[in-house]
Amino acid sequence: MKTFKDKIAIVTGGGGNGIGHHLVMALAQRGATVAFCDISKREITEEKLEQLGVDFYSEHVNMGDKDAINVFIDNVLKRYKHIDLLINNAGIALGDLTFGEASEADFEKITNINYWGVIHTTQRCYQYLLSRPEAAIVNLSSSQGILALPYLVPYCTTKFAVRGFTDSLRAEHRIRGIRNLTLHTVHPGAVATNITLNADYHNSGTGHFHEELQKGTTPTEAANIILHGVQKNIRGVFLLAMGGCKIYWRV
Repeated sequence: MKTFKDKIAIVTGGGGNGIGHHLVMALAQRGATVAFCDISKREITEEKLEQLGVDFYSEHVNMGDKDAINVFIDNVLKRYKHIDLLINNAGIALGDLTFGEASEADFEKITNINYWGVIHTTQRCYQYLLSRPEAAIVNLSSSQGILALPYLVPYCTTKFAVRGFTDSLRAEHRIRGIRNLTLHTVHPGAVATNITLNADYHNSGTGHFHEELQKGTTPTEAANIILHGVQKNIRGVFLLAMGGCKIYWRV
């Protein structure tokens, strides 16, 4: 995607002050019209967009609710008629806990949001994206979608799944000769967000881990790196921990 100007972009998890919020703002500043959703803190992003004086659409959506996703996408299409860019950013962490401590409900919650949310949104938007002259799908996995860590079994499972889904669909596009719709897998490492504090389970190490994250790439830097990767058609974007270092690789 050479430019974001005049494109219609969807960003899930765009409220608050994390990567999604900064993706929304960066896209708007680059001339895109952005539709975003979240379950909380949407007003923070809405206020910033209103200050820019740009057109946007915002809706409360639980990414674990397929019907809510469908309504959101329908509303975006009614308003803007098409979609050029889909960024599946929304995701949660449970916190550190052993596999034995994780309940079936814990697994279902994180899987419904982190994995099925990506699948449902992508399926709903896919044909519309395929019809555009240039379009892109960006799915946020994690560094834990590459490197499995203990005490994060549910989280790693979903992020490996997002990576596998995106990379497989990209391989299918290559074989089918689909070039107008590109796919990008993003693997954030340490990014200075509140994902640890927002997790369901906290323990004695939560505060320390949150402090370490704050030393990493800022959400603003992360958003700019991701969008640069889309423009340069970089298939895999790894956000290396600490200081906004950037590593890209092509699949």
